[in-house]
Amino acid sequence: MSSQADQSPTTVTVKTPTTPNPTVIGIYGLPGSGKSTFLENLKKSLPTWSHTFAIYEGSAVIASLMGPDRGLDDFNTLSEQEKTRYRELAITQIRDDCQKTGLAALVAGHYMFWPRDSEQGTVVWTKADQDTFTHIVYLQVAAETLCRRRQRDQTRKREPVTPAHLHKWQEEEMRQLDAVAKDAGIYLVPLESAFFPIREISKTLHEYRTESEHYNHVRVLATVDEVLANVRACRDTKITTALVFDADKTLTAEDTGREFWKRLRESSRKRDVGQQVSTPAEDIFREHGYTYEAFRRVAMSYSKVKGFEELCNDVAKKTALYPEFLTLLRRVKTHGHVMALVVTCGLRQIWENVIEEQGLGQYVKVIGGGGIDERLIITDKSKEAVVNRLRGPPHNLRVVAFGDSPLDLPMLQAADEGVVVVGDERTRSASMEDALSTAIEQLSINGPPHDHNLRQTLIPHTVTPRLDTALLPVIDLLDPASAFNQFLFGRLPSSLLHAADRPSAKLMTTPTRDANISGPALREAHRRIGWYLATEFITSLVGLEEYSIPHVQGHKTIGHRLLHEQDTTIVALMRGGEPMAFGVNDAFPLAMFLHAKAPEDVKPHHLCKQHTIILVDSVVNNGKTVLEFRERIRAMGEEGKDIRLVVVAGVVQVEATGAEHELGRVLRSDGKFHLVALRVSDNKFTGRGGTDTGNRLFGTTRLD
Repeated sequence: MSSQADQSPTTVTVKTPTTPNPTVIGIYGLPGSGKSTFLENLKKSLPTWSHTFAIYEGSAVIASLMGPDRGLDDFNTLSEQEKTRYRELAITQIRDDCQKTGLAALVAGHYMFWPRDSEQGTVVWTKADQDTFTHIVYLQVAAETLCRRRQRDQTRKREPVTPAHLHKWQEEEMRQLDAVAKDAGIYLVPLESAFFPIREISKTLHEYRTESEHYNHVRVLATVDEVLANVRACRDTKITTALVFDADKTLTAEDTGREFWKRLRESSRKRDVGQQVSTPAEDIFREHGYTYEAFRRVAMSYSKVKGFEELCNDVAKKTALYPEFLTLLRRVKTHGHVMALVVTCGLRQIWENVIEEQGLGQYVKVIGGGGIDERLIITDKSKEAVVNRLRGPPHNLRVVAFGDSPLDLPMLQAADEGVVVVGDERTRSASMEDALSTAIEQLSINGPPHDHNLRQTLIPHTVTPRLDTALLPVIDLLDPASAFNQFLFGRLPSSLLHAADRPSAKLMTTPTRDANISGPALREAHRRIGWYLATEFITSLVGLEEYSIPHVQGHKTIGHRLLHEQDTTIVALMRGGEPMAFGVNDAFPLAMFLHAKAPEDVKPHHLCKQHTIILVDSVVNNGKTVLEFRERIRAMGEEGKDIRLVVVAGVVQVEATGAEHELGRVLRSDGKFHLVALRVSDNKFTGRGGTDTGNRLFGTTRLD
């Protein structure tokens, strides 16, 4: 996320209105420009206009508020203060009506009046107008044409004025409205014509009607579906994993938004030597927070930039991706089951150009904003929605998200794995540390303090990590053999469950890898691992059942145990699997316990009326042993054929789980065969003597 978002005051709060503000479109122009005719023609061209729009003459609403037997003539006798009050009541009533009906409003109104003998016009625009209008369509008619219209109009009495006066009036009104619109975030659209194309305008008005946050959310989800459909059409392999990236300060050290405005100032020769000048986007966020409306105002500011495409191209050429992410994105090219998607609150065109420059346009797609005409606003909520859409039906992908700032946190937390990108201390998000602490603290309320989906990666690897690395573990993007990269690209079978990068797993793994620990201490460590894997993973695989237990206060209450626990058999594969098997038995004390040196030690009566067989070994290297046990059990008639088999191990060699290996093929084809491990490893080393797990467990290292 761009650092522009981090420079606004921390006191800004994002307010989410319970009911979205209605779309209220002002139809403005000088008296005689054809506002009433314009609205009448719209009614005629839109047979169903009343289903979507409510049309108002501002002066008629004011007259109705004057009360019975009174009208505009009475309004004109009021003081300026009273007139302002009625004008504000009128636009507020229009807004409230539309809020109730859900319709968009088209309101004909006036910005100023300028009598011919006055030195300046009188502005009748109010604060309520500024707070209500979302769009203004300004009917800009040539002064000579406007003058002739006013002279021919017999239905209204208008002061005769010269074309020069009308030109001056219109120019000043447009100038002031432009400033007001920029300040209020109102989309101002001048229509320069003597005759306005109603069909085109009605289409545009319908587009304005759907510019609410709700409709934007719908368009974001539709864009995700479209992108995914296009990617799938180009792949022969089923997509199972999506990598979702923030852009600025995540994929690069650059802030492309700030660079865009900097280059615009330079091209306009507005150089600010020796001082850091805030950008229009930073000014908007500082005043309005990170609301949908604020992002919409930023999009409007981009729409007014001349040479927009050239500036985007220039910025893209100067934007360098972090080497770590460039390597990661290039791996997507060779792994058809993985797709990559950049979701940015910044400029889509810049990032499409950046990706294209690297030859990755076919493999890495971009969802982002631009000018207001693109009709797609990306906010923190949008990013979260993208991840939820990818993870949920109908796509059901595994999602890993990368981001750097608090605006990325909802996206990171919604993903299966969220990776916080930690850059140079001088330029990274100053507010992220506190936001991360709060997020992890909230997650820990409902679970263990280290049991969350957030990780961090350091770019470069020498920078200071965020928080305690035990609380926010560090992953290495460049290590293809790491559990994280295997999670991304290794296509581990879904029937393999492992603790991998969880801090709790790292704690339990340490004594098993410590050469100074052996014998009883190591057996106890394995026993704890068995209990952890049983309670953390097997309970999810098999399920739980309720049963009645005596409460300490004397009454009965509900307890839980493994589903069909008494119909479960734990098989310790001797000898290395015994300590871990004891830990599994600690978790499931009603289960049958069996020692087995060979598959033949499992007899048919061990399977009789059993629901689950748990095979426990300390290490699974090539999977040969557990496959032999599986083959033996599956050959034991109907009971063996249908029984659930769960293999529990401290460590599994990751290569053995690949689709080209027998264990991997079985894990992918046998729906009742699962493998649960504390960690997966790319280390193919087979222990001997002092490095053999069994020898270390039972103090027999001298005998080998």
